[in-house]
Amino acid sequence: MDKMTDLRTLLRHDVQMMCSMEDQIIEALPAMIARASNPALKEALQQHLETTRMQRSRLDQVSTMIGSSEEDVTRYSGVLANLMGGVKCKGMEGLIDEGQKIMAENLSDEVMDAAIIGGCQKIEHFEIAAYGTARTYAEQLGLIDAAQLLQQTLMEEHDTDDRLTALATADVNIKAEANSSSL
Repeated sequence: MDKMTDLRTLLRHDVQMMCSMEDQIIEALPAMIARASNPALKEALQQHLETTRMQRSRLDQVSTMIGSSEEDVTRYSGVLANLMGGVKCKGMEGLIDEGQKIMAENLSDEVMDAAIIGGCQKIEHFEIAAYGTARTYAEQLGLIDAAQLLQQTLMEEHDTDDRLTALATADVNIKAEANSSSL
């Protein structure tokens, strides 16, 4: 196993993890859309799925620009890590698993919608951290075109988080709260 020794290689590694992250989100969003009952939430999730597909394509552009490949992850991992999944973002896997578990619970439609928004916002915050970090690395390395693409996605992630917050506070959480019994 090689030792990673420079920021450019770390950026390449992170971009591969972000590709995995976006692939997992694309796979998970249809179940969230199907489980949501609020029409505005369904629409927001459907739009986010389309945006995520564009973001994934944008990551392919960044990968090409910086010369990133799956090897940028696997060559610095131990043999067991490569045998047990290779290039997979474990952080995103955990967030999605947590969301799937809550969607399997017996919740009213209103509470389920609030839980879906909460789970999606955890995912958005993870993505914001990942894209912000990668953008900063790219800037420091003078990779301006890559940094601009990463910044574009970062802004979209912030916009999605803001939209989910507005939907939660103006509608979804209010409906979920209306079903609450006093403690």
